[in-house]
Amino acid sequence: MRFSIVIPTYQRRDIVVRMVAALDRQLHSDFEVVVVADGSTDGTAAALRKLRVRFPLTVLEQSNQGAAAARNAGASASRGELLVFLDDDMEADPKMLTEHDRSHREGADLVLGHLAVHRDSPPTLLGNEVASWSERRRERLSRPGVEVPLAHLLTGQMSISRIAFQQIGGFDTSFTRNGLFGGEDLDFGYRVRKAGLHVVFNPAAVSYQLYDVDPALYTRRSREAGRAAAELRAKHPELGAELKHWEFHARLDRVVFGALALAPAVVSTPLRALAVRRVRRGRLGPRTRRLFFAVQTMEYLRGLRETSRGRGSQ
Repeated sequence: MRFSIVIPTYQRRDIVVRMVAALDRQLHSDFEVVVVADGSTDGTAAALRKLRVRFPLTVLEQSNQGAAAARNAGASASRGELLVFLDDDMEADPKMLTEHDRSHREGADLVLGHLAVHRDSPPTLLGNEVASWSERRRERLSRPGVEVPLAHLLTGQMSISRIAFQQIGGFDTSFTRNGLFGGEDLDFGYRVRKAGLHVVFNPAAVSYQLYDVDPALYTRRSREAGRAAAELRAKHPELGAELKHWEFHARLDRVVFGALALAPAVVSTPLRALAVRRVRRGRLGPRTRRLFFAVQTMEYLRGLRETSRGRGSQ
């Protein structure tokens, strides 16, 4: 078996079924798929087992242990020479595996692909931001001789040889314990880099993200990203300034939202609710954008501060 595609999923039955079914269109045929339902209670596993596809499909179920544990479990249950980690909202282009195969045969140890936004994604403020980010990422990483920065070593679409994965030691499950969000991919990428593995970005290896994240969930994840950054800094203090933290872009935001980040979370509850409500209603203007992303930075700094302070008291 050349490839094993490992997909962790949690409570997204319809999306993951759609994305797994789309893998039947791959031009490269030597692959299997392992989906790990990480504590899902929405019928994900049963729906996947009803799929009729041409490739071997394994569905695993476990308690909600987080994305890192799900990826490790999927890798352990797979048989492929190369592991492809794919998020559950990514629809693979038919040539995706062919391109990963080409990059590995040309000497890559780890391959990252282009994370485009799916045309069926709703036209929201968040979807527009992700689409803009993905294009900037593609342009930056496609430049000749560029070294992939740590911040772009993401698991949304990534392949690595089984031997290298085992050498690295898999994903650190502590970052996403009990379903927490963030940190495990940057930690994994940093250990890949320390091991001297050859990392390649292949813009022709494309997956299309069906981006439909609720702004309230996005806000909770921003706080989790701060928590993960503090834990990443504690585990790898040598990263120093390379581990860049989120910052406010305007002085007024820095004064107002920076102060709120230091206050108890309940103080800023109305402001968070306002920002979420405006985005849910489809507001796309600059005032909504500024408010919403100032709230995200505020929550990130709150998570960073609370975790750092908690570690300092241990």
